[in-house]
Amino acid sequence: MLIRLSVLLFVLVFPKSYASDCANKSSLKIGIGSSWPPFVMYGTRPYGIDVDITRAVFERAGFCIEFIQLPSSARGITELEKGLIDVLPSASFSVDRAKIAYFSSPYRREKMRLFANKEIDLDSNLIELFSAGYTFTANPGAYYGEEVKQIKKIDWYDRRLFEIASLDRRIEMVAKNRIDFLIEDEDAGYYYINKLGYQSIQLHPYVVNDNAIHFMLGRHAFKRSDIERVNEAITNLNGTIANISEKYRKDSG
Repeated sequence: MLIRLSVLLFVLVFPKSYASDCANKSSLKIGIGSSWPPFVMYGTRPYGIDVDITRAVFERAGFCIEFIQLPSSARGITELEKGLIDVLPSASFSVDRAKIAYFSSPYRREKMRLFANKEIDLDSNLIELFSAGYTFTANPGAYYGEEVKQIKKIDWYDRRLFEIASLDRRIEMVAKNRIDFLIEDEDAGYYYINKLGYQSIQLHPYVVNDNAIHFMLGRHAFKRSDIERVNEAITNLNGTIANISEKYRKDSG
């Protein structure tokens, strides 16, 4: 099936050996967003924790895939709902998302934390920090849990949450004291602290959200038997998935 994608998207494919094996088969289109180390990074081809896990799972399940780079997480949801993308990795479950896609079994956990350039109210929870007038930055379209979802419904709080697609830019705003807090995955935050020299940024003790991460599977592309194949592959690759995650965590340490 041919589809037309926006000029903002471009295809990132497997090496020739894999491409030749899949030459006569249709490929699932896997949507991945902007660079999000250590989960999604770009070189001659995409790589990172979620990219490598995706390759392993869908190859084990017997699917050919190609990666489509998207400008943001929010765009990914839109493209999946339209049927232009078949799979989104790195997905947290929500009732609203379940209306537009199936969810695989979880393949890892994600812990969202607060990062700040200085010690700020270490005993405070998230609502207390918003109430105190501090500012926050987060990724548009990402899911940060029910607490953040409820906070965003209050206009006075929502105006203090600045959504920026680039993690480089988000963490730079905090490092330069232009925004007080970065809401980010713990591994991704530590990656920038350790690899890019943001030693002034530290982890706040409050845990914003701790949840399972799944593949979102487009309803237009997956039958029940397909979902079962993906879930079986995740189960069979538990050790491989753990090794992939550990490798990148060590590389960023």
